[in-house]
Amino acid sequence: MSRHHPKNTTLAEFAAGTLDEGRSLVVASHLAMCGNCREYIAALEEAGGQMLAEIDPVAMAPGAALHALALLDREANSSRGQTRNRNEKRTIVPVWQPEQKHLLGYELGPWRWVAPGLHHRVVKVPSEGGARVFMLKAAPGLRIPEHSHTGTELTCVLSGAFIHEGGRYAAGDCDDADHDDGHSPVIDGDEECICLVAMQGELKLSGLIGRMMQPFVRI
Repeated sequence: MSRHHPKNTTLAEFAAGTLDEGRSLVVASHLAMCGNCREYIAALEEAGGQMLAEIDPVAMAPGAALHALALLDREANSSRGQTRNRNEKRTIVPVWQPEQKHLLGYELGPWRWVAPGLHHRVVKVPSEGGARVFMLKAAPGLRIPEHSHTGTELTCVLSGAFIHEGGRYAAGDCDDADHDDGHSPVIDGDEECICLVAMQGELKLSGLIGRMMQPFVRI
């Protein structure tokens, strides 16, 4: 059972369908491994449905129904085969396995070297709000230089574990960080750690080693 979860505001945006596609993928990966958050999302959606049911009906303008149907038909034709249905993105699926070439229906790029013991691969998600989505693979015992972010960083651990100032994060755990959070993760145990990350803004490495690495880091 997960011990670290996305912030309630992040889960609320996911339930409302207003969270960008990259972070939605990270939340969906967390939900695959966290029953508590699945129940929380279900409660939010039920509450939202109840609120809609209690709204007093308002008379429609003449021809409004036909106009709405025409817009819906146009949208369906333009997006068919290009975008995923919102309910499909929320489907609970098994956790990613190393041999998979896709993650929740999204294509994965090849693993690429970042630094000794650290690799990343792109997850091909359409960019929304400047977010970049990728997987990180770190060797056992690796200490990642202390860093912060100019935007948000939403991380779900797929396998292995890491430790930083916020505690220990194992498979299924989610780290929901923003520009106010700085950390220096260390890979825990004798298993490599693989994470799914949606990051907005830039990574800012701290310390002498971090500043030396900064020009070469293109995550």
